[in-house]
Amino acid sequence: MSGPTPTTLPTDAADPAGAASPADPADPADPAGAAGPADARRPAAAAAGGAVGRAARLALAVLDRPAATLVAAFAVSALCALLLVAALGEDPVFAAQVAVDSTIGTQQGAVDTMVYATPRLLVALGAIVALRGGQFNLGGEGQLQLGAVGAAVGGVYLANVLPGGLHLVAALLVAAMFGAVWAAIAAVLKIWRGADEIVVTLLMNFIATYFVQFLVQGPMKAEKTSFNQSERISSSAELPQLFGTRLHLGFLLALVLAVVVAVLVNRTTTGLRLRAVGHNPLASRYHGVSITRTVLIAMAVSGAIAGLAGASDVLGVQFRLIQGFSSNFGFEGLAIAFLAGLRPGRALVISLVFGGIFSTATQLQQLTGITASLAYVVEALPILLLACAGGAALLRGGRNAA
Repeated sequence: MSGPTPTTLPTDAADPAGAASPADPADPADPAGAAGPADARRPAAAAAGGAVGRAARLALAVLDRPAATLVAAFAVSALCALLLVAALGEDPVFAAQVAVDSTIGTQQGAVDTMVYATPRLLVALGAIVALRGGQFNLGGEGQLQLGAVGAAVGGVYLANVLPGGLHLVAALLVAAMFGAVWAAIAAVLKIWRGADEIVVTLLMNFIATYFVQFLVQGPMKAEKTSFNQSERISSSAELPQLFGTRLHLGFLLALVLAVVVAVLVNRTTTGLRLRAVGHNPLASRYHGVSITRTVLIAMAVSGAIAGLAGASDVLGVQFRLIQGFSSNFGFEGLAIAFLAGLRPGRALVISLVFGGIFSTATQLQQLTGITASLAYVVEALPILLLACAGGAALLRGGRNAA
């Protein structure tokens, strides 16, 4: 992980992994931590957090490669995709032209790329915040789904309550709140019950998906339609479209949040605490950092940003809550976060690449017999290539050290 660090917290030299420290008493100098039962009574939960942090660092060590290596991996993936297109009986030259037109070759292609990149970038930014704090949040998909529910609730049911200028803001806030609360549930279970957030957040994705299905088939189902969707949101809650295109304000919001997250994790005291807890939670507590508060902040902020990803789709693209609206945005966002090495700026670039891949696959499906699922193959190939290369490098380094 990169980024300037304002200062550093000393670590326990006898416990570099954060797993062998003795029982750790509540820190009287940390009022916020003293009130948390986990800080005083559950050092095992902090040790588990250290194990998760080490797992995240291992994944980063494997996938976090120099920019040139990333470009090479995506180039090889594109070449493999063209070979696959040829193997399916389609013209690879035509497919390459479609790829250019669907991304940077036309205005519509560029707009589609940015629209598709928006939710992926927002989920990636949320994942970066959680991972910097050592919290392996696999629940971006579920938090996005709950954010979409919040946006639909705000967009449909607050129309007659708030004036037009506040309606959009309220819908976004409700979406962020729903995502934050959904993520905070996993944080609370980890802090007070020692539950593994990897398992909890992963399972909560399924709960969120079925909850959306229940809503659009039941209490929120639109009248006079056979489709599983909510009523259309009020026009006052729609994200404004930019430059007369389908590109909406959510993309600019994602750009602003990328800057905010970069500043938060690299230039603030909160970011320092996040990194300290992610690196060594037990040593961090010894030096006055509240594990309870830091874990809650990391997960809640992560969930709030993922919730805004759901809002961007409901308020800027679909204008209603639709069953199955997400194209695995949550898991793609997590992959983007790791490929970016937890760097918000690099996450922006990779999100645009993923958006371009999805835009290309969508156009190829319309123009040829190739299914849009090709996008997932192309997105997975760079991860596979980098994992193989990074894993081999780690093994060579281990043998050399031995």
